[in-house]
Amino acid sequence: MDTGRKHKGLLVAFDGLDSSGKETQSRLFVEKLEQLGKTVRKFQTPDYTTKSGQELKKRLQGKLGDWHATPWQEKLEYFARNRAEHREEVLAALERGDVVVYDRYVGSSLAFVAVEAAEHDGERDKEEVYKAVREKEYGTNGMPVEDLSIFLDVPPVVTTALLEKRKAKLQADDEYTDHIHVQEQLYAEYQHLTTADPARYARIICTENHKLLSIEEIQAKVWTRFLDAFPHIAE
Repeated sequence: MDTGRKHKGLLVAFDGLDSSGKETQSRLFVEKLEQLGKTVRKFQTPDYTTKSGQELKKRLQGKLGDWHATPWQEKLEYFARNRAEHREEVLAALERGDVVVYDRYVGSSLAFVAVEAAEHDGERDKEEVYKAVREKEYGTNGMPVEDLSIFLDVPPVVTTALLEKRKAKLQADDEYTDHIHVQEQLYAEYQHLTTADPARYARIICTENHKLLSIEEIQAKVWTRFLDAFPHIAE
């Protein structure tokens, strides 16, 4: 399957663990682009405001069905269907030459479904799972291939503590992905993706001496990596 770039604009994704700073960094990234006069559209997945997103949230919270017993192929479908709800908006923006920024994109599904496949089926060929995700997202659903996926590398021990504070503040229910063992497995998958294809999956190390860098320091790293790949943006 050909997954080469076929759009005028740019699609940039922010991926990583829960509470790794994706929402903050993607927002700052959008603001930086707009300051340069770029037209930007921002999306996120899961999008819990849509019908499929509301269903997915209930499943992740254990309020609908048995998530643990659900085959990974079916889990893949839930995430892909939710993302595809914005397909036409995304394609139209890219055709105009806009920059599309995603808070979680296909890279997140690659990592998550690979973890779920290992949990459900035991040892499974990682590349087989990746192929299934890519064929569904880019092939069947026709989602555009991202030009750059930025992985905010914050270790699970840090993100889990931040996540628990956020959930307590918002009085939010637990989700399956909140558990530390799931976060550790996801972190390993992201490490694999960035090592296997560093041109597409860019790793941004967000800690130093086991301490989280400031928002501004991380933002500077993100912007530098982005301009390394697309220097014409700053012209």
